[in-house]
Amino acid sequence: MTTNPQPKRVQQTTLRAFLKTHSNHAGSLLKISIALGTFNALLMITSAYLVASSIHLVMFQQADLATITPSLWSLAALILARAVLLGFSQRISAKAALKIKTAMRHTLLKKLTLLGPSYIEQHGHGATLNTLHNGVEALHDYYANYLPSVAYSALIPLAILMVIFPTDWKAGLIFLFTAPLIPFFMILVGHKAEQLNQQRWQQLAVLGNYFFDRVQGLTQLKLFNATKRELKQIAKISDDFRHATLSVLKIAFLSSFALEFLATISVALVAVIIGFRLFFGTLDFATGFVVLLLAPEFYLPLRQLGSHYHAKLEGISAAADMLKILNEPIAGDNNSSRAGLSQLSLERIEQLQIDNLNFYYPDSNEGVKNINLTFSGTGLYAIIGQSGAGKSTLLDCLLGFHPQVVTTIKVDQQQLSQSDISQWQQHIAWIPQQPTLLFNTIKANLVLAKPDATTAQLEAAAKQAGALEFINALPQGFDTHIGEQGEGLSGGQKQRIALARAFLKQAPILVLDEPTAHLDSQTEQLVQTAINQYAKDHLVVVIAHRLNTIEQAKQVLVMKDGSVIEQGDFKGLLNQHGVLFDLVNARSTQND
Repeated sequence: MTTNPQPKRVQQTTLRAFLKTHSNHAGSLLKISIALGTFNALLMITSAYLVASSIHLVMFQQADLATITPSLWSLAALILARAVLLGFSQRISAKAALKIKTAMRHTLLKKLTLLGPSYIEQHGHGATLNTLHNGVEALHDYYANYLPSVAYSALIPLAILMVIFPTDWKAGLIFLFTAPLIPFFMILVGHKAEQLNQQRWQQLAVLGNYFFDRVQGLTQLKLFNATKRELKQIAKISDDFRHATLSVLKIAFLSSFALEFLATISVALVAVIIGFRLFFGTLDFATGFVVLLLAPEFYLPLRQLGSHYHAKLEGISAAADMLKILNEPIAGDNNSSRAGLSQLSLERIEQLQIDNLNFYYPDSNEGVKNINLTFSGTGLYAIIGQSGAGKSTLLDCLLGFHPQVVTTIKVDQQQLSQSDISQWQQHIAWIPQQPTLLFNTIKANLVLAKPDATTAQLEAAAKQAGALEFINALPQGFDTHIGEQGEGLSGGQKQRIALARAFLKQAPILVLDEPTAHLDSQTEQLVQTAINQYAKDHLVVVIAHRLNTIEQAKQVLVMKDGSVIEQGDFKGLLNQHGVLFDLVNARSTQND
């Protein structure tokens, strides 16, 4: 029981250090914002003295308007200057927060790219999106409001104390002894809110995953008439999240009430003591009035810190998920310091090797083992095997989706490292079984492969993929909008757009997962011809299910139980009457 608090304190210290480190992305802007806010406070102190002095002259020395006019003009100038400084301070702190959020998203996306799609699939798309969006947005108030408030709560009361003590040390002592009560109760009450906020953030991640999965599977839910049941479950999870949020808000409101109460009591105590001292003549009016004017300003930064304390809780809860992503280890990279692909031209490759590739999914015996392959720079290579043989896993490793094994890949005798993954993927065109199409125009989907593509290049790629005819038949041609995942197009049309995008990229390596699976026989022949033509000058690796693709392959790789058990040309393997022979016969029987 006694060992639990220590790890939690260590964790909170780590999270605060993490947030502080990332504030360096806009550290100069934050410092400027805090400096402007502090200077604004100094002008406030000066204004208080001007007000007290002017009123003292009018009430006790019967000064006329002409006498105090210079003070009034100075006071007006100070008020205007304070408004300008306040506006600039808030604007700069917001700009700093935006810069930090941008850098944070870039860092997270860079790490997720290294971790690969498998990490997101294991932890849930909804939770990951929640971290990248809501989590990063939660840092805005932390950097724009909370961090400046921390600085103001130390600097502004200190400046007021330095002014008050020489003027009236008794009032200074009251300020000095009552000030620590506010942060003390803020931390005391906020400790409970911190625990509740972390639970709320975890519930939000669960809700994000659950809702994302149900939206993705909406078709299946309707087919199985399960929509009403799932809606009730979503309502229940949402209600649990609402209760968690209200619990945090209840503590936050309690905290604000406690801080306001303590600040009010402290100001009232100062006012009563000043009143008695003025009544007994032990304090002059100007000094007493200055102290009364500065009393609310002394506690204001501490009260504002309390009101922004919730932003700290949000920031720390969000940072926990970010730190989890950034600290996720990537095993197997011992070559991060080498030059890698930086000195290798990938306009065309001569040879691609995979040496002793072994990969297993976490908590599973599924994967690939003892893979040793050599691909020449051109030609069509077909990978076949029963479902679960490891074909897709092998391609995922080749594509860099499992960074821990990327060092088993050699390009023209140069071994890849994890730092090469991003550059390596730029030189691969990939078409999965279910290609991703964005909610945008057909042109926008195509130019993802080559942003500066000309109209002629777009048309050539579409023609090569057998897509130009149906695209031109659409109402707006290449500028026709399509729905998410190609909604509004047939399966074959989606596949041909994905093929056109791959052809447009003109990458030295083209990886496909049965590109002709959703095409009619005529279009299949056109696409297969285009792929064969592409393979004359590029390396094409395809997971093949159709006999037509396998027959035209330069080399066939037969996989079973995660291993390559046969390798060679189609006719040679067929004559051996091995696994390929059995697969071909089985498919022929099924077709009959």
